Amino acid sequence: MHLKLACQRGFTTVTLMGVLLVGGLLVMATFSAVNPDIGLTRGDQDSKQAYAAAESGLQWYLNALGSNNSYYTLCDAPPAPNGTENAPVNQVYPASPLKTFKWRNLPGEQAKYAIELIPAEGRPACTSDQYSMVDRYGNMRLRISGRSRGKTRTINATLRRLNFLDFIYFTNFETLDPVATSDPTTAGTVCARFRAQRPGAPCVEIQFADADAILGPMHTNDNILVCGSPQLGRNAADRIELNGSTPVVSAGCGTSAPDYQGTLIHPAGQLELPPSNGAIQALALTGYVFNGRTEIQLNGNTMSVKNVARWPDNLFHSVALPSNGVVYVANNGACTAGFDRTQDYTGEQAACGNAWVKGTYSQDLTIASANDVVINGDLERTADELLLGLVANNFVRVYHPVNWSFGNCGGNTASALANPVIQAAILALNHSFIVDNWDCGARLGDLNVQGAIAQKFRGPVGTSGGTGYLKKYEYNDRLRFREPPYFLDPVQASWRIARQTESLPSRKALP
Repeated sequence: MHLKLACQRGFTTVTLMGVLLVGGLLVMATFSAVNPDIGLTRGDQDSKQAYAAAESGLQWYLNALGSNNSYYTLCDAPPAPNGTENAPVNQVYPASPLKTFKWRNLPGEQAKYAIELIPAEGRPACTSDQYSMVDRYGNMRLRISGRSRGKTRTINATLRRLNFLDFIYFTNFETLDPVATSDPTTAGTVCARFRAQRPGAPCVEIQFADADAILGPMHTNDNILVCGSPQLGRNAADRIELNGSTPVVSAGCGTSAPDYQGTLIHPAGQLELPPSNGAIQALALTGYVFNGRTEIQLNGNTMSVKNVARWPDNLFHSVALPSNGVVYVANNGACTAGFDRTQDYTGEQAACGNAWVKGTYSQDLTIASANDVVINGDLERTADELLLGLVANNFVRVYHPVNWSFGNCGGNTASALANPVIQAAILALNHSFIVDNWDCGARLGDLNVQGAIAQKFRGPVGTSGGTGYLKKYEYNDRLRFREPPYFLDPVQASWRIARQTESLPSRKALP
């Protein structure tokens, strides 16, 4: 018996249509599930590209400053990078309602960036005057906005020049100042050279000894002479920047191996000292330029000043500290006095712009002199964040009176300073930071400098025979980010990023 088979025509089509229907439903469900993520992913990518564009703008500006470190004085009119694309406007913040940003496209990308320069405090706009953009603490601020497909992100950056104040200790030459030698005429012609070119006598080489400790970063354009194992730096973050064919030269007294707590950088390159502090004098307000010998006793927010050229009574007069933090002591006519190696403090010329300074300060302050700064007492701040700068065209000297008799030095006098404390940033442009009569009298303890020291020639503060002081120099880390008002920078110093944070976009940067 045979069964009659039913017709199967169309069965495959029905099955296929069912599979396609189920598959289509699965695809639709999957697409519905992931579709919101596509937008989120695109937005996240655009946000990251916008931030990368802002960082590119910051690096572009640093590159422009590297080619011309006064580039910021061009304000909102920098040269166009090429014939078809406008350079970004270095726009004043807050953005002018009459201006819109000029955006610069990243090559091969849809992302772009724009740059704003934020004027220094108290300045309404950018001008060709450097201090319209660089504040009195040496900082320049930028806002850089990046944009990609409607997403905008903004970076706030603070730039600073490479600075003498990046180091607790800076020297150009690691030798005694020629004018402080016993033969200044001969030394002056042969000793103002780096060690490899110095002929020996009459150049007096100063060494780092076992008891010395440089508690912070240091830099010398020369190399160093070492006896024993002086400590250089506090930790690996402190850069120990040395130059010369070899960074260390043995003084020939046994072990000559520094205790590098910091990180040795060799060769480190040169930082050039400016020849004069005249730029600081130009910034001093009316009434804060004193002519000739001037004694200054700091008393918190005021100072007592004795200056015969202004007050013939030869008495101290109370003066408020200047609002911009600058005091300048100028020469009052010709100053012909040179350095006195046997200082008895009786022959000082009244015409010479010497600033005698001591006391306690409650405001950021820079005291500069056309000749010397003489520290004749402790210099201390009333709060940790305060900064004092001492800038001399010639010497910054520590008062150290001894008894002189027929050219021979005796002991220290009663007014000599024991364990003096100097909380200041010190800069001696053409000579040294030095202790008067450093090779006379019994040792007076430690010379406590908390701040920074920069000098052309290395100045002695004592001798291994037990005179003067032992060095106790400690870096003030605030100087990495701020400086005393209008402190001087190295010649043609490069810019670096001191701080970088993200902020909300400027209203003019928004689409």
